[in-house]
Amino acid sequence: MASQDDEFTAKEVAAHNTATDVWMTIHGEVYNVTEYLRDHPGGAELLVDVAGKDASEEFDNAGHSEDASEIMAEYRVGKLQGGGKKVTPPTRLVTAAIANKPSTSTSPIKTIASVGAATAIVLGTVGLYHAANQRGLLATLPKLSRPMRTQGLGFLDGLLIASAVFGLASTAVSRRLLKLMHSHPTFMNYPPHIKIPKRAKPELLSQGGWLHPTAFQSLPLVKKDLVAPNTYLLAFELPTPGSVLGLPIGQHVAITATVDGQAVTRSYTPVSNNADRGVLELIIKCYPNGKLTGGYLANLQIGDEVKFRGPKGAMRYKRGHAKRIGMLAGGSGITPMYQLIRAICEDQRDTTEISLIYANRTEEDILLRSELEAFARKYPKNFKLHYMLDSPPSEWQGGVGYVTKDIMAERFPTTESDSKIMLCGPPGMVNAAKKALAELGFEKPGAMSKMSDQIFCF
Repeated sequence: MASQDDEFTAKEVAAHNTATDVWMTIHGEVYNVTEYLRDHPGGAELLVDVAGKDASEEFDNAGHSEDASEIMAEYRVGKLQGGGKKVTPPTRLVTAAIANKPSTSTSPIKTIASVGAATAIVLGTVGLYHAANQRGLLATLPKLSRPMRTQGLGFLDGLLIASAVFGLASTAVSRRLLKLMHSHPTFMNYPPHIKIPKRAKPELLSQGGWLHPTAFQSLPLVKKDLVAPNTYLLAFELPTPGSVLGLPIGQHVAITATVDGQAVTRSYTPVSNNADRGVLELIIKCYPNGKLTGGYLANLQIGDEVKFRGPKGAMRYKRGHAKRIGMLAGGSGITPMYQLIRAICEDQRDTTEISLIYANRTEEDILLRSELEAFARKYPKNFKLHYMLDSPPSEWQGGVGYVTKDIMAERFPTTESDSKIMLCGPPGMVNAAKKALAELGFEKPGAMSKMSDQIFCF
């Protein structure tokens, strides 16, 4: 067994590069993360991709939570021979005013100031002359011959008015130019509508919180509503009203319980997100023969505690992931789609266009219907919704039957590089959709979904 003081060469680390034997180096430290594959929040494939390699850059760019280094310490087996550990100095924001250095060259600011001063001198001179003339002070001076004014404005009056207009206009323009040229010389000079450039805090929807990626923690059930046949909305209370769940958009949580003497673990996507402080909400379809759903979750009573762990999953949605997204959901497979739809529609800066095909057996099986239709009405540029039913009522206005290649070709974006497709639902529907989408020209996904895939399966 390796000691944490052992040294390994890069070649020795590189030998551990399979899906069942994953080693890597991060800033001169060597880690064996094979046992961490199933628990890694970003999915096992992200670790396998860097197996046997230096993953320092990937680790730094992944936006890990604050406890990532502590978690990784459990899997450290030694250090890289000849590799130095990276030490990152703390970043400090300097907000003190910075003195401007004097400039010896003629600047545009000085030029504008000179123009303004010259205008003021001309305007003042003409004004004094006109005032003196009105008071008869110029009568004592030798008169210059000039044409007699019979009507209208004289030359001097016109010059005065023109000078005044020019002076006012040049003053306004000069002030505007001065603002533009010298608006942000120091951190203390930023106008109110411009944010001081500093290290941005993580957005609420992607920041860490109560969830722990490796340890199960318990939450009490505070609400249980039947929202569709055999389908429940389950609400769990976080430790405090201000607690943040800590679930990045697109990821899910794991629930574990002992059923009939056997430990059973399943993953579910909450319909709540980090903006819903103090609560974790799930919509779960409970099957009579399901070990965890029928044998445990369906029988929960208010006050019962359920064990959660997370976040999990390969999808961590961020603004700009794609310009257009086509979504196909079946039944309770709507929950991860709803999480992304809500995040995109409620983000004023996210211009992603979503087209959702939502398939169900009957109209009563449609989950989150009022929420989805509200988003479609309020954000028509972001979100378009199309229902498909196997057994529709007589007055049904939506789609009928199975989701075919022709329906996806009509509703989904084209196979451009900035388009993505997301699938979640019964295995038969997902497999048929992947085959049809490949025939339409989309890139066929691998066995394990990655965020970079054009077709992503939750």
